[in-house]
Amino acid sequence: MLVLLRRTLQTAGAALLLPLALSGQAPMSDADYLALGRKYFDWFIAAEADSLLAHMSPEAREASGGVDGVNRAVTDFITRAGLETELVEERMTRRRGNPQYWREARYTTFVEEPLVFRWVFNDKGEILGIGMGPKSRAPAPDSTAAGS
Repeated sequence: MLVLLRRTLQTAGAALLLPLALSGQAPMSDADYLALGRKYFDWFIAAEADSLLAHMSPEAREASGGVDGVNRAVTDFITRAGLETELVEERMTRRRGNPQYWREARYTTFVEEPLVFRWVFNDKGEILGIGMGPKSRAPAPDSTAAGS
């Protein structure tokens, strides 16, 4: 009985300390966020709405309109932009203090200027928001030096 109690206390102690150990992990680097941005962009273009929704913050998930909302956004983007023909620039910046993936590219249908596709992340790599539109109308990042 004493051995069982000791094991139970050890297991409980380990379970209580696990969140502390996990919180001690190194924060994500700009390279980590860049890789996520690329993966999420590929999922977006492939209309993998379930995959994107699984990696959104609860607030972003709710605001997205679910699978139907994500699929509408994909259809709208591809209809207006066309296919990507040239990747002009890809970098990490900050937007309102959060990591932001910035993808500037040229497309077959929207030819007036490059389009910018942006993901804004939280510190866990979850999607907080998305932005897409002409470069001339993209909100300026907090700092172009951060993570460039």
